[in-house]
Amino acid sequence: MTPVETAHVSLDKLPRTRVLARADEREAKRQSVLKPKVRCRTNSRRGSTDPSQRSYPPVQAVCRALDILRTVNRLHIASIQQIHEATGFPKPTIVRMLETLLGEGYVARDNMCGGYSVTGRAHELSAGHQGITQIIEIARPLAIALTREAKWPIGIGVLDGDAIAIKFWTGSISPIVHTNTVLGLRPELDSTAMGRALLAFCPEAEREKHIQRMRNEAARGFGEAEEARLRAILKQVRIDGYATRDPRTLPHRISTFAMPIREGDVVHALINISYFTTAVPKSEIVEKILSPLRATTAMIEQAIVMTKGQSGRDPAMSFEPAF
Repeated sequence: MTPVETAHVSLDKLPRTRVLARADEREAKRQSVLKPKVRCRTNSRRGSTDPSQRSYPPVQAVCRALDILRTVNRLHIASIQQIHEATGFPKPTIVRMLETLLGEGYVARDNMCGGYSVTGRAHELSAGHQGITQIIEIARPLAIALTREAKWPIGIGVLDGDAIAIKFWTGSISPIVHTNTVLGLRPELDSTAMGRALLAFCPEAEREKHIQRMRNEAARGFGEAEEARLRAILKQVRIDGYATRDPRTLPHRISTFAMPIREGDVVHALINISYFTTAVPKSEIVEKILSPLRATTAMIEQAIVMTKGQSGRDPAMSFEPAF
């Protein structure tokens, strides 16, 4: 018997439903090869901060679940009737959403009080939104606007141990960006604009701690002459309100100005702007670089105060300490 005849015999012995199922599978595979694959991607323009510019229509079930979760959180103990009155959703929908939230651990049924309440797991939803993340949320549209106005990239960083960690950067929308990315870099405290701005405006005890650490690092070569020079620079930075990078720092063709994002004596973060030294005449630096950066920093600081005032929370709970 030939292989073809054997195959026919095997198929004849199979139940008709299984034969049809296999035929459907082969046809589905053939169609998947012929049909072009549809890519699911976001269509938002890079750097866009407008939440209304969506790539796809919102998933209504997700919107309703989040609305119910917010309602339960606001009411503390919420009955189905209260949720219905607050949201206008049909009660069967509310029950299904609550059961889903129960299954995921974000909501608990409180039979003693006759309602539903959020659980400790709800805190996970805000775990990534604190400290520098909150600052970036506030500063992001302002930094983007500054890059679109001045064309140069803006960076935002925070203290991370013995260096600055750059957490946000607008280089992806700068038409004259000078490097692929600076995210993940750790600028030194004594030679970079961000580091000097931090040392100049942080509390004195913190500044002395950083200087003492630099003294103790033998490989750094931070002797009395270097310390005296740094202290003189920091004094001038406090007078000027901004810091510049050491001109000996690579790459030499770049100049950088940095300012602290402060609230009283607390330095929440650092903001900087970098540009090609030869691209901006010295007579235009104040107009094109310093003044826009100073104005943006002031708006970020005002927005921080307003945000904390609107939240009604204790300042210590709103932001992680910067040091």
